[in-house]
Amino acid sequence: MEKAEQSRKKWIIFTVVTLIFTIAILTGAFLMVHHIRENYARYSPDQITQRIMKELEPEDLVKVEPGQISKHYDIPDGVVEASSLYMSKSSESASELACFLLTDTSKYDQLQQAIHAHISAKASGFKSLNPTQYNALKNVLISQKGRYVLVSVGSVTTAEEKLFLDLLSQKNT
Repeated sequence: MEKAEQSRKKWIIFTVVTLIFTIAILTGAFLMVHHIRENYARYSPDQITQRIMKELEPEDLVKVEPGQISKHYDIPDGVVEASSLYMSKSSESASELACFLLTDTSKYDQLQQAIHAHISAKASGFKSLNPTQYNALKNVLISQKGRYVLVSVGSVTTAEEKLFLDLLSQKNT
């Protein structure tokens, strides 16, 4: 009888340990998949800005070469993995479209500081010269979705943000 009772207890312990182990493995797998999905970069910032440019066809924006972006945005090393920037051809317009891919979502605050520094510097030049453009800079749109950050200055910021969010919300087909 004691032997049967001991055998029963062993099976209960074995079952509980197996159940705990299985739950731990499934939880780990779920967290890993969640992390991979959160950090997956389906599009490059270039692809996003090109798509927005193609859809809205702004005539006054030109692409800034990747090596020249650092002249406009002072972003600390290790914050951004990739970026794309379009700025107005005219020195009288503050219009701008930029997309950044963060190395990690936790770096957003550092990028936001760089964006605000850039916008403030740009706004100081427009303050007395062109109040309309100054107001556009004051109403800069900064939108984040996962690791992507969109910066938009101009008259179509809402449409640009909608395209940005729609593109990143699409399911793989």
